[in-house]
Amino acid sequence: MSSQVRASAETVTVWVYHNFPPFVIDEDARTGMSFDLAEMLTRRSGGRYQFDVVVLPRQRLNDQLAFGAPGIVLWANPLWFGDADRVNYRWSNPLLNDSNDVISPRTDPFTYAGPTSLDGSMLVGVKGHRYPDVDHLVTAGRVERMDVSSEAALVQFIASGRGNIGIVAHSAAVYYVQSYGLKDQVHFAPAPHSTYQRFILVQPKLTDVHAFIQETLPMIAQSEDWRALLDLHEFVGAPTQ
Repeated sequence: MSSQVRASAETVTVWVYHNFPPFVIDEDARTGMSFDLAEMLTRRSGGRYQFDVVVLPRQRLNDQLAFGAPGIVLWANPLWFGDADRVNYRWSNPLLNDSNDVISPRTDPFTYAGPTSLDGSMLVGVKGHRYPDVDHLVTAGRVERMDVSSEAALVQFIASGRGNIGIVAHSAAVYYVQSYGLKDQVHFAPAPHSTYQRFILVQPKLTDVHAFIQETLPMIAQSEDWRALLDLHEFVGAPTQ
């Protein structure tokens, strides 16, 4: 859009707390799927909206939501925000299908067959992340857990053989395995730890923005640009109805 049109557009704050690829590749350079999707929404609004991405930690995001600040959250899921019944926020239709993968060194591949298959093992996780159906095994002493600082560190740790089993978002694992050339060093268990869908969370007062997103996402989902992004990062596109 021209600068004149952008100046007259309503700014919509787009919060992103998934500060890792492919959602945020380079925050300073404004690259990654979060910036791509924001630009697609802006472009399709015909000058009505300007979607601006703000990357922030989850706790700061929680504060913004609790304060009632206007904005939307990309790549969210109702369960992660205590809104299983979808009554506290407005939600888009599903945007992406994603999963948490179980990875291990290719020299010592691990076959995941549910949480109890982790009994007696050392699990590598990302600091601060919760792992449903596994956390209680750690508390009970049936599984040891060691944390690293990021998804990138986790993938590299497993690839080096220093860790035996890790749980990491599929989207991040694929990106780092490809980027670091680790395909021959990392084994992906056929069965994921969990599967889920990613949505856009919209603050309740932004009724017009929510209506625009619901109307626009099906068109984006059918676009060549979006399909190319999904193929690049090995996502399975979710239906937007």
